[in-house]
Amino acid sequence: MSIKVSLGAAVGLMAITAAVTFIITSNVTLDRFNQKIKSVSEKQEFYSKLSEIDTYSRTHYISEIDESKLIEGMVSGYISGIGDSYAEYLTAEQYAQELNEESGVSVGLGFNYEKENGGYIKITEVVPASSADDAGLMAGDIITAVNNTDVIAFAGGYDEAISLFACEEGTRVKLYIKRTEEDGSTDFITYDVTAQRTEKVTVTGRLLTPTQGYIRIASFTDKTEAQLKAKLDELISAGAEGLIFDLRNNEGGTMSMLQSCLDHIIGAGDIVTAQYISGSTEPVVVCTEAEKLNMPMSVIVNRNTAGTAELFAFALADNCGAHTIGKNTAGKGYSQSVYTCSDGSVVKLSTAIVTTANSGDFNGVGLKPEFDVSIPEDMDITQLSDEAAVLTDTQLIKAMEVTIPQPEAAVPDETASDENAAEEAASSEGAAE
Repeated sequence: MSIKVSLGAAVGLMAITAAVTFIITSNVTLDRFNQKIKSVSEKQEFYSKLSEIDTYSRTHYISEIDESKLIEGMVSGYISGIGDSYAEYLTAEQYAQELNEESGVSVGLGFNYEKENGGYIKITEVVPASSADDAGLMAGDIITAVNNTDVIAFAGGYDEAISLFACEEGTRVKLYIKRTEEDGSTDFITYDVTAQRTEKVTVTGRLLTPTQGYIRIASFTDKTEAQLKAKLDELISAGAEGLIFDLRNNEGGTMSMLQSCLDHIIGAGDIVTAQYISGSTEPVVVCTEAEKLNMPMSVIVNRNTAGTAELFAFALADNCGAHTIGKNTAGKGYSQSVYTCSDGSVVKLSTAIVTTANSGDFNGVGLKPEFDVSIPEDMDITQLSDEAAVLTDTQLIKAMEVTIPQPEAAVPDETASDENAAEEAASSEGAAE
């Protein structure tokens, strides 16, 4: 049975449909228009304010404005103001230096450092077989002056002083060192250190007991994977039946570096997943080795364990049942993408949330260790991996306890001992009679 519709009704229906479509389309378009207007208005306000400040500065500032420094400062200020705590602006030169460091082979003096509380430079690690190592520098040394100028006296302070470490191969740098000896005395020593090309040693380790291996991963570079594989093979061949990985103060690296290292430990599978602003997800660390390393493991972490180092710890806990020991980690759960500007400078922006199977979104939260253990307050954090640390490093001691638990010594049965003694005494008396 067919239904007949009059021409007038059909036209009316078409008109209603067109009207509804127009209203919906108009509302969507209006929303977009309003958003654009708001964006344009905010940008206009932004540029207007910037123009005002520029006018005041150029009219009233008593000295000259360095235009190149002004632009660099404006860009840095913009990046620091967007709310991304991991965002970074790097000049072309700074980015080249970063890539050089990530390669694991660099020209330098051969030590890592950080800013000391007084504003001076504290050496945190000396690269083995480097010029700094050959000269006699030690972790814990305080650099008070560089090339005859006190660190504090530089116009740019700490930043200007450390810029002198980034020099060409063969350059000699004079360092004035303050060193606190074991007896508490203080020595002041001068060293001439020559910049040379070295491969950064990021993986060290040894047997702590005949069956427990210890591996410290200081950072992730392009050379870390080969160093880790060599150390794993060495310790397992030497009799290691359990492994302790020390990731304290490891601030991470790239996802590709992480994947290459995990491939020697974890079986095949998707290990780390990224979620983007669109809501889409994809695996970004996929291990391909068919078999995983089958032995007890533990991972030691602290508040300076960050980024891919946190993911390493999560991955071993998820996939290998590794124990985690130490203090809550940094909570850097975003991955960054690098965007290159026309002049070679770059901006690094957080573009994805990264998670493992059981980590969840750990950004700002970190990894909470299974065993919350502090180190002694008087322990120098730069000496954590020293051989003597096994006697005082409470986090390492706990890791040894839980990785391969040692059987408790049998407690003698005093009752049985008393009975045996009585029987022996009786036997002696009988023999005497």
